[in-house]
Amino acid sequence: MTLFVKTLLHYPLKSAQGIVINNATLGPLGLAMDRRWVLIDPQGRFVSQRNCPLMGGLRVEAIDQTLKIDWQRQSVTAVANPQDCLAVSIWTDQVQGWGVAESVNLQLSAWLGQSVRLVYSPDQIQRQVDPDYAGVGHRTAFSDGFPLLLISQASLDALSAGFGQPLEMLRFRPNIVIGGDCVPFAEDQWRQIQIGDVVLNLVKPCSRCVIPSLDPQTQQPTDGVLRFLAQTRRRADGKVYLGQNAVVQRSAPLADHDAMLLDSMPRVVQTDLAISHRQGFADFLQQGQRMTVLASA
Repeated sequence: MTLFVKTLLHYPLKSAQGIVINNATLGPLGLAMDRRWVLIDPQGRFVSQRNCPLMGGLRVEAIDQTLKIDWQRQSVTAVANPQDCLAVSIWTDQVQGWGVAESVNLQLSAWLGQSVRLVYSPDQIQRQVDPDYAGVGHRTAFSDGFPLLLISQASLDALSAGFGQPLEMLRFRPNIVIGGDCVPFAEDQWRQIQIGDVVLNLVKPCSRCVIPSLDPQTQQPTDGVLRFLAQTRRRADGKVYLGQNAVVQRSAPLADHDAMLLDSMPRVVQTDLAISHRQGFADFLQQGQRMTVLASA
């Protein structure tokens, strides 16, 4: 069985367009710059493509505490202001972030047709990941709930084949796409992956909302996608699931300076899959680092 990291992506502004990257630094909050920025409404609640599909047309580039945003041949640059502390509500979590110049907020509001403010998550954010799934000591920035999301290419290919037309990877907004000859949806059973010295725990299947139905290029709904996903990926609780949320396996939180490098260039080594109802292993290399997948019943 051959597996490798096929694609790495990050999303500096939550719900804006994703960026395919060749390598990424993995730190306490996930991939560097992933979901470190968010838009909020006048009540401080996060804004996403769920209630603002036009967000999918925002292209961004993040460098440290600066975010360049492009929209239909226009652009604006935002710089986080640590003196402008704002409350952000993401689902049931309440956290603090840093605001930006009001001129940036006005421009974004005009583009999107609704009042929004842009907020940056500093490194010291203390938004804890749900310990019922991940255990204690894990943090995330402005993701829905976990710092990393993993999907296999085989699953994406199977969905496209079943739907009868390509379903773009960006609809599902993963951070890590695993390539190779695993069966579709094998990640449903995976519990860990190891990339060099990095061990990721896959802690919770990712429940899906309306966003996968939106065309990443046009931001318009694709007819039939939600119905198809409900037919193929709905579980007994009535929710649709695809992919796995993940955290870095650590007995204590990562220090802010404790970072590791992931690389997407596939250098593959084959090994036999151990036959067991409890666990199986597949080894592969990335940029000289040995990687392992652990699946368990």
